[in-house]
Amino acid sequence: MKKSIKLLVFAVLLTGLVLPEYVSAQSWGGRRKPGFWDNWSINANAGLTSFFGDVSIYDTEIIDKFTKESGPAFGAILSKHFSPKVSVAGQLLYGGFKAENLTGRSFEASFMEYNFHARLNLVNVFWPYNRSNFGFNAYGGLGQFVFNTTAHDQTQEGTETIETSTSVPEFVYFIGLGMSYKFNDKLGVTADLALRQAQNDKIDALTKNDNYDYYTHFSIGLTYYIDSFKKGNHYTRGGGNTKGRFPGRLPMRRRR
Repeated sequence: MKKSIKLLVFAVLLTGLVLPEYVSAQSWGGRRKPGFWDNWSINANAGLTSFFGDVSIYDTEIIDKFTKESGPAFGAILSKHFSPKVSVAGQLLYGGFKAENLTGRSFEASFMEYNFHARLNLVNVFWPYNRSNFGFNAYGGLGQFVFNTTAHDQTQEGTETIETSTSVPEFVYFIGLGMSYKFNDKLGVTADLALRQAQNDKIDALTKNDNYDYYTHFSIGLTYYIDSFKKGNHYTRGGGNTKGRFPGRLPMRRRR
C-alpha cells in the first residue's frame, strides 16, 4: 500500500510537470503564448479529516467514521493552469481528528499541512474537444505537516494522559479524486476526497508494529478563476481578444 501510493503520486506529478511542455509545443502558433502569470485560480474549501490508524475502529463504517473519528478541516489552494487538462497547485490545510478504541484509549489531534500537487482533468484528457463545464480530476502530491496530539489511556491506576507533537515537519504523500463545475469564467465549485499517508506512526500517540498512520480529507470548495495577475487584456498576434479563455480554445472563424 505504501509503495503503491508513492508510485501513483510520482506518476501524477511527473505527468503534471511534463505534459504542460508537450501541450505548449503542440499549440497553434497563431495565438499569444500565455505567460507564467496567466490562468490561475484560488480555491477556499471546508470539510472533514478522518483518521485511520492503531486507535481507529470505524474504518469501514462511513457514518461512524465521519461522526466519531473525524474533525473539521479548512484549506486554500492556489493553482496554475497550464491547459484545460493539467494544473499544478500548492495547498495549505488545517484540520483535526479524534478516535477511541475498545480498550478505552482515546486521542484528539490537530494538524497543519502544506503541500505541492499536480491535477489532471480526466474529462478533457480523454475528450480533448469537450466544452462541458463539468470536470473530473485525479491528483497526487507530497508535502509536510505538523501536529499536536493529546491521548488518554484508561488503566487500573486511573487515566494516563500522553501529549506528543512533531519536533520537525513530517512528510506526507497523498492521492485523490475530485469533481468540479464552472458556473462561468470566474466562479466554480469543487468536491474532493484524498487519502494521505503520514510518514510516521505517532499521530494517535500509539506506536504499534511500526505501521504508518493514514488520514483522509473530504472537502467542498469555491473556486475563483484569474485570467492574469497582470493588468490589461490579452491579445493574439492577429489582434483577437483571448481574455477569459484557456489557451487553445479560440473561437471558430468564418471562412472568407
